[in-house]
Amino acid sequence: MKFPSTQNMSTAQVIQRAAVIAVISLAVWIIGCAILWALLQEIGFHFDFWPMLEALSTAAAVAQFLGGGIVALWQLRDSADSRNMAIFNDIFNKLMSDREIEARRWIYTQLPDNPGTGLSSLSPEGQEHIKHVLNSFDHLGFLLERDWITAEAEGAIIKWVSPMVVKTWSKLGPYIDYEAQRRHEPDYYENVRFIATRCVEWRQRNMPNAEVNWVEGAL
Repeated sequence: MKFPSTQNMSTAQVIQRAAVIAVISLAVWIIGCAILWALLQEIGFHFDFWPMLEALSTAAAVAQFLGGGIVALWQLRDSADSRNMAIFNDIFNKLMSDREIEARRWIYTQLPDNPGTGLSSLSPEGQEHIKHVLNSFDHLGFLLERDWITAEAEGAIIKWVSPMVVKTWSKLGPYIDYEAQRRHEPDYYENVRFIATRCVEWRQRNMPNAEVNWVEGAL
């Protein structure tokens, strides 16, 4: 059975429909209790109708409350799962784009280790690659720091992004520290530092023997 949508209904129409449903439900409930009372009278159980109706109504209200709470919790879980999936897809599309991969590859292979000399010789192309990666990681760190996803989903995301984040941070970390000190801005790309720290800690706990290696001709 398909229930009519309330999206195109006015507030008054929604209230009216809810009132009609409530009245019908009350009438059906009273009729059902009356039938039950009559059947019990026939088989020898004699008691007043109204106390029975009151007791059954109280029990029904409690059951409805508990059932509604379970449904609400289920809907909250589904809503959280949908939100987590949307965030995960956004992160995947951003970090796995061709431009993102190209920018990280340039950082891996072209960025000098020393930020003092590296910044002075940085080309516009290199600067664009660095800013692009930093902004992507900044966005990711912002999402995770605000607790907008569940702890379970956050752990899965950290596990997935940790190899690329840790590897990139080993190159960009000194540059962030250098720029923060040079600019006198301790919060310079603080969300990048947040996600990098989380990923480093995760790998230290779960993959203590893992190292950052630079392989020539890597995929």
